[in-house]
Amino acid sequence: MSRAATPRPALARPGADDPIAAFVSPEELTPELSLLVSQTFQALADPTRARIVYALTRGERSVGDLAAAVGVSPSATSHHLRSLRDLRIVRYRREGNRIFYAVDDAHVVALFQEALHHLAHVAFALPDHPEQQ
Repeated sequence: MSRAATPRPALARPGADDPIAAFVSPEELTPELSLLVSQTFQALADPTRARIVYALTRGERSVGDLAAAVGVSPSATSHHLRSLRDLRIVRYRREGNRIFYAVDDAHVVALFQEALHHLAHVAFALPDHPEQQ
């Protein structure tokens, strides 16, 4: 399985004791990191891609199954999957001449679930979660 190399953006606090904590909770977003964040949201901003990713949050699927699920051609589905794969939102595995896709990791599922929870709060005028502020 081939994975595109994800660029390593400059951290907001170089030399921090915990580089992962510095990466996920910077004082401010560097231009490089803000570009990567915006690319992730842009990839999910397309309705067809959002439907593809949602289908994959439910489990691994072949290109043909995804095309049928979202109502677009297998060629168009493959095009969308390539963009999502380049950003490591999805991953693939080959089985004979068939390719199966899945979300890249649990963070993609969590990101999608958070978007759905946010929409539920908007649609039903629910209050914020005070324990998470």
